[in-house]
Amino acid sequence: MSSSPKKVAGQVRRVINRLIFLEKRSVFKHGILRLFPSEIHLMQVLKETPELNAGQMAQRLGISNGAVSQTLARLERKRIITKTKDPALKNELTVTFTESGKAAIQSFEREQSSAIDTFSGYLSELSDNDRNIIEHFLSHMEDLLKRLE
Repeated sequence: MSSSPKKVAGQVRRVINRLIFLEKRSVFKHGILRLFPSEIHLMQVLKETPELNAGQMAQRLGISNGAVSQTLARLERKRIITKTKDPALKNELTVTFTESGKAAIQSFEREQSSAIDTFSGYLSELSDNDRNIIEHFLSHMEDLLKRLE
Protein backbone atom coordinates (compact mmCIF):
# COMPACT_ATOMS: atom_id res chain seq x y z
CA MET A 1 0.00 0.00 0.00
CA SER A 2 1.53 3.27 -1.12
CA SER A 3 0.54 6.78 -0.02
CA SER A 4 1.26 9.91 -1.96
CA PRO A 5 3.85 12.32 -0.49
CA LYS A 6 1.13 15.00 -0.15
CA LYS A 7 -1.11 12.64 1.81
CA VAL A 8 1.73 11.72 4.20
CA ALA A 9 2.76 15.40 4.55
CA GLY A 10 -0.85 16.26 5.39
CA GLN A 11 -0.94 13.59 8.05
CA VAL A 12 2.34 14.85 9.54
CA ARG A 13 0.87 18.38 9.65
CA ARG A 14 -2.27 17.09 11.40
CA VAL A 15 -0.22 15.20 13.99
CA ILE A 16 1.95 18.27 14.65
CA ASN A 17 -1.14 20.48 15.00
CA ARG A 18 -2.70 18.00 17.42
CA LEU A 19 0.47 17.91 19.52
CA ILE A 20 0.57 21.71 19.61
CA PHE A 21 -3.08 21.82 20.68
CA LEU A 22 -2.53 19.25 23.44
CA GLU A 23 0.63 21.01 24.62
CA LYS A 24 -1.06 24.40 24.89
CA ARG A 25 -3.96 23.19 26.94
CA SER A 26 -2.05 20.84 29.18
CA VAL A 27 -1.53 21.96 32.73
CA PHE A 28 0.20 19.58 35.10
CA LYS A 29 -1.30 19.56 38.56
CA HIS A 30 0.79 18.55 41.54
CA GLY A 31 -1.12 19.06 44.77
CA ILE A 32 -2.31 22.66 44.70
CA LEU A 33 0.34 23.62 42.14
CA ARG A 34 -0.55 24.23 38.50
CA LEU A 35 2.48 23.95 36.22
CA PHE A 36 2.34 25.08 32.62
CA PRO A 37 4.27 23.50 29.72
CA SER A 38 6.91 26.27 29.68
CA GLU A 39 7.55 25.68 33.39
CA ILE A 40 7.73 21.91 33.00
CA HIS A 41 10.13 22.22 30.03
CA LEU A 42 12.46 24.46 32.04
CA MET A 43 12.23 22.13 35.04
CA GLN A 44 13.26 19.22 32.82
CA VAL A 45 16.28 21.16 31.56
CA LEU A 46 17.21 22.09 35.13
CA LYS A 47 16.99 18.47 36.20
CA GLU A 48 18.98 17.13 33.25
CA THR A 49 21.65 19.86 33.20
CA PRO A 50 21.68 21.89 36.43
CA GLU A 51 25.01 23.51 35.54
CA LEU A 52 23.56 25.53 32.64
CA ASN A 53 23.21 29.29 33.00
CA ALA A 54 20.07 31.13 31.87
CA GLY A 55 21.48 31.91 28.42
CA GLN A 56 22.37 28.27 27.84
CA MET A 57 18.91 27.18 29.03
CA ALA A 58 17.34 29.65 26.59
CA GLN A 59 19.45 28.31 23.75
CA ARG A 60 18.64 24.71 24.62
CA LEU A 61 14.90 25.45 24.73
CA GLY A 62 14.94 27.75 21.69
CA ILE A 63 13.50 30.70 23.63
CA SER A 64 14.74 34.14 24.71
CA ASN A 65 16.79 34.86 27.83
CA GLY A 66 13.87 37.00 29.02
CA ALA A 67 11.47 34.06 28.72
CA VAL A 68 13.83 31.94 30.82
CA SER A 69 14.10 34.70 33.44
CA GLN A 70 10.32 35.11 33.60
CA THR A 71 9.75 31.37 33.91
CA LEU A 72 12.42 31.05 36.61
CA ALA A 73 10.71 33.90 38.51
CA ARG A 74 7.34 32.11 38.28
CA LEU A 75 8.89 28.85 39.49
CA GLU A 76 10.51 30.70 42.38
CA ARG A 77 7.17 32.35 43.34
CA LYS A 78 5.56 28.89 43.26
CA ARG A 79 8.37 27.66 45.54
CA ILE A 80 9.53 25.08 42.99
CA ILE A 81 13.08 26.43 42.83
CA THR A 82 15.41 28.69 44.75
CA LYS A 83 17.82 31.07 43.05
CA THR A 84 21.12 32.00 44.67
CA LYS A 85 23.62 34.52 43.32
CA ASP A 86 27.10 33.09 42.96
CA PRO A 87 29.50 35.57 44.64
CA ALA A 88 32.43 34.30 42.56
CA LEU A 89 30.63 34.93 39.26
CA LYS A 90 28.99 38.35 39.14
CA ASN A 91 25.93 37.64 36.99
CA GLU A 92 25.54 33.91 37.52
CA LEU A 93 22.73 32.30 39.46
CA THR A 94 22.61 28.86 40.98
CA VAL A 95 19.16 27.34 40.64
CA THR A 96 18.13 24.40 42.81
CA PHE A 97 14.88 22.53 43.26
CA THR A 98 13.00 22.80 46.52
CA GLU A 99 11.60 19.59 47.98
CA SER A 100 8.25 20.53 46.42
CA GLY A 101 9.98 21.07 43.07
CA LYS A 102 11.73 17.70 43.24
CA ALA A 103 8.44 15.98 44.02
CA ALA A 104 6.64 17.82 41.18
CA ILE A 105 9.20 16.93 38.49
CA GLN A 106 9.32 13.31 39.68
CA SER A 107 5.53 13.10 39.57
CA PHE A 108 5.46 14.58 36.06
CA GLU A 109 8.11 12.12 34.86
CA ARG A 110 6.21 9.16 36.33
CA GLU A 111 3.09 10.28 34.48
CA GLN A 112 5.03 10.68 31.23
CA SER A 113 6.82 7.35 31.54
CA SER A 114 3.52 5.51 31.14
CA ALA A 115 2.96 7.12 27.74
CA ILE A 116 6.56 6.50 26.72
CA ASP A 117 6.30 2.84 27.78
CA THR A 118 3.16 2.41 25.66
CA PHE A 119 4.80 3.92 22.61
CA SER A 120 8.04 1.99 23.20
CA GLY A 121 5.97 -1.20 23.28
CA TYR A 122 4.57 -0.37 19.85
CA LEU A 123 8.03 0.42 18.49
CA SER A 124 9.48 -2.82 19.89
CA GLU A 125 7.03 -4.77 17.72
CA LEU A 126 8.42 -3.16 14.56
CA SER A 127 11.34 -4.50 12.60
CA ASP A 128 14.77 -2.88 12.97
CA ASN A 129 14.38 -1.56 9.43
CA ASP A 130 11.02 0.07 10.22
CA ARG A 131 12.44 1.68 13.39
CA ASN A 132 15.43 2.96 11.40
CA ILE A 133 13.08 4.49 8.81
CA ILE A 134 11.08 6.22 11.57
CA GLU A 135 14.26 7.45 13.26
CA HIS A 136 15.58 8.81 9.96
CA PHE A 137 12.27 10.55 9.26
CA LEU A 138 12.15 12.12 12.71
CA SER A 139 15.75 13.33 12.43
CA HIS A 140 14.91 14.91 9.09
CA MET A 141 11.81 16.57 10.62
CA GLU A 142 13.90 17.96 13.49
CA ASP A 143 16.37 19.44 11.01
CA LEU A 144 13.56 20.99 8.97
CA LEU A 145 11.94 22.50 12.06
CA LYS A 146 15.27 23.93 13.29
CA ARG A 147 15.69 25.73 9.97
CA LEU A 148 12.24 27.29 10.37
CA GLU A 149 13.11 28.93 13.70
